[in-house]
Amino acid sequence: MILAQAYETNLDRLRRYAAFSCGSEGLGDGVVSEALEDVLTTVSSAENANLIALFQKLDATLRNTPHGEGSMFAELGRWRQLTPRERRVIMLYILEGFSSRDVVRITGMGRGEVKAIIARARMIYADRFPVRIGLIGGDAELRETIEAALLPVGHRLLWAVTPEDAADPAALPPASLVVIAHEGDTPEKGPQSALDLCSGHACPVILAFDGATEDRLNSRYWTMPLDGLDDATLFNSILVRALLFSG
Repeated sequence: MILAQAYETNLDRLRRYAAFSCGSEGLGDGVVSEALEDVLTTVSSAENANLIALFQKLDATLRNTPHGEGSMFAELGRWRQLTPRERRVIMLYILEGFSSRDVVRITGMGRGEVKAIIARARMIYADRFPVRIGLIGGDAELRETIEAALLPVGHRLLWAVTPEDAADPAALPPASLVVIAHEGDTPEKGPQSALDLCSGHACPVILAFDGATEDRLNSRYWTMPLDGLDDATLFNSILVRALLFSG
């Protein structure tokens, strides 16, 4: 599924953008091919300097493309409340990290309209943005690493507790998302025993353990490698996907 794929090249980012706008991976790939086939023969999709121009060309085609919901959004919760135009703005601003000025350039919308869409999304995701993370497990060094990864993107670590102290979720401040740094057990036993720690949390959960892959277990639980928590780019990528695309 497109949610579980690692988007390391600009071409893959463009594919994801089109898919979530159209509501279909196949339709999105067709739009990317139609819009960018001639451009990509002369412009490298892996050059960041060209990324805004590539998104501009793709977005211009997406504006005139019929959209279908299909099964792609079946378990994406509140994401379904957004229109295709709103999805594209939120994808660009939150997931891709463009500035609001760049979003205006890419979409051709007015500055006021882009701001209004971002404000509406903030209402829909009011319990998730600004991001407040709860961490279960890990040592002081890991906590510092996660705090350092969150700070540049405006997120913050709200609390960090041991697995024993996580037994009573009601005693902890409400978090946007809970990260479990799970050590011990085999990978086969690890996920379930760790997820039991979060049975009382209604927010999305990212479970990091040795041997895990970047994946989506269901509408609320995500997995990633334990050592991936030391990679700010990977961690923030999983984090934002979990916040946007969980029920």
